[in-house]
Amino acid sequence: MLSPLRVGTVLLQDGAFVPDSVQALRETFYPGWQAITNLTAEDLDRQIRDENWHFMFMAGELHGTSWGSWNDIAVRCAAIRVLRTAKLANFNGFEITGIYKRKFLGLHYLTVTGHSRHIQKSGVLQKIAERIQQAVQSARGADPSLPAVPLPTPAVAR
Repeated sequence: MLSPLRVGTVLLQDGAFVPDSVQALRETFYPGWQAITNLTAEDLDRQIRDENWHFMFMAGELHGTSWGSWNDIAVRCAAIRVLRTAKLANFNGFEITGIYKRKFLGLHYLTVTGHSRHIQKSGVLQKIAERIQQAVQSARGADPSLPAVPLPTPAVAR
């Protein structure tokens, strides 16, 4: 069973490359996402940087809300909502930075907040087309019958 989510939990997309020396235990959290259960974001960042890789932190807080009692199921539902938003940016990680329990007109709800994270070798953030191509290549490693996806060409100013 999945460990309860807490502030500092890191979720990685399936197929996200992590250097071999990083001792990260993964547990499936939601289809396409895995939770790192034995390391906090700080520990994971330190181990990745020790291997001369980069665990980039993206500005811009994302949040998901779930109505209902304040329990692990509500936290999971709110986290899934925020992951759906995070996936649109095509970064390979997400860090939970806050879990807030609140009431509105006597109804309980909670909000999970966090930031997208991205693991890569280069210190310069890749363009979205390059991140998409990398994700496709990692998926093709699992299934070589998938067709190649060309990179989009930049628009030419006239």
